[in-house]
Amino acid sequence: MVVRAQRLVNAAALGANPRDTGRPCTKPAPRVAKIGRNDPCPCGSQRKYKLCHGAVAIVAPAPPAAADGGSAAAPARQCGPCTACCEGWAEGEIRGHRMHPGQPCHFLEGGSGGACSIYAERPQSPCRNFVCGWLAPGSPFPEAFRPDRSGVIIVTMRWRDGPCHVLLPAGKDPGPEMLDWMKAYARQSGAPFYYSVKGERLGYGPAAFQQEMLDKVQRGVPLW
Repeated sequence: MVVRAQRLVNAAALGANPRDTGRPCTKPAPRVAKIGRNDPCPCGSQRKYKLCHGAVAIVAPAPPAAADGGSAAAPARQCGPCTACCEGWAEGEIRGHRMHPGQPCHFLEGGSGGACSIYAERPQSPCRNFVCGWLAPGSPFPEAFRPDRSGVIIVTMRWRDGPCHVLLPAGKDPGPEMLDWMKAYARQSGAPFYYSVKGERLGYGPAAFQQEMLDKVQRGVPLW
């Protein structure tokens, strides 16, 4: 069974329309020909379709996780030349210096692939506390998912009693092959994931995960 990812937009974007209350639209969407995401919504709300009935596409839930038969532990990985976590794709502050998209860590010397000038004395937060999903012990992710190769940092979080993952763009959005692998892994393991495409935040997982995403959107809470 093919399961399509649930498409969501951040509810905070709804405030761009002065007529917009920020509440989910209650008008029924009529059946019409294919609508562009920037076209007016056919329900008459005067919102763009992508911010109204096009904001959420109801999809079939991912099937329950299959039983894990276990596998041999992979050899410990090394960062190698990858410095994606220091390049500003994730936000943080190190010794009073802000790091954010467009502004790498102040202590990263030589740019991408360079060296940390305070590595031995790097602070606990955010440096030592950060765990790259690809690098973590027992990581299930393929070698090709190393951040400097894929352009994506995998960050592992918690959802209920298990893990979920965020595919954080590190120069690129996740490509079709990566998304296909992640969807198959989510179906097998039960671990949902978030990702983004062209700035639009999306998610994939079981029905309960989808419902929680909808609840966050309606409350204007960021998905991650």
